[in-house]
Amino acid sequence: MTKIEKFLKALRDSDFFIEHIYMNGGCYQLYKVIKSVFPDAEPYFSKELVHIAAMVDGKLYDIRGPIDENTVGGFVLMTPEQCQEAESWSFAENNDLYYGECPVCEEPIRIDRKKLMSRVKQC
Repeated sequence: MTKIEKFLKALRDSDFFIEHIYMNGGCYQLYKVIKSVFPDAEPYFSKELVHIAAMVDGKLYDIRGPIDENTVGGFVLMTPEQCQEAESWSFAENNDLYYGECPVCEEPIRIDRKKLMSRVKQC
């Protein structure tokens, strides 16, 4: 296992929600974390413009680890303008976290960050 693979595994194992966060809006933020540890990392965009991966030592990675060789051709190096736009991407701004199920009705219990933050501001 390479250093980047060990790093990503340790990150994934650090919390139940980590993979979900970095696969649903936080992929550019993950690239920035990777770059802080692997300074030569470069950001690559999927051709569909929906996912960002980091190129490290000639291989692409996301939070799940190395990206399948057959998929690599679907990624292109990001432009500075794309990087600037991706800076605003955030899991927390666009998603809720699933907390569990109600023990009575079995409906999902979700943490809505926007509602939570509005309540905090009222305090």
